[in-house]
Amino acid sequence: MKKEYDLKKLTKRPNPVKADKEAAKTPISIRIDGGELAEIRTEAERMGIPYQTLISSILHRYVSGELIDRSAPELKKIFKGVS
Repeated sequence: MKKEYDLKKLTKRPNPVKADKEAAKTPISIRIDGGELAEIRTEAERMGIPYQTLISSILHRYVSGELIDRSAPELKKIFKGVS
């Protein structure tokens, strides 16, 4: 690795970057309860992954239907009696 790089030699890409906009990560700002964030960070550390990756994974699983909200009115009937 060089100690210094000559950045004047850099050139712009000739064409726009080809990326699927749906696949691109979008930065967002969200407010999360401090206690819940601490638990997410602890779990992420236990799993050996960054906490933002864990949050993204949880959201992806919820949106894809892999995670469900047991308190949803239509699901209360299904889960009645199930602990």
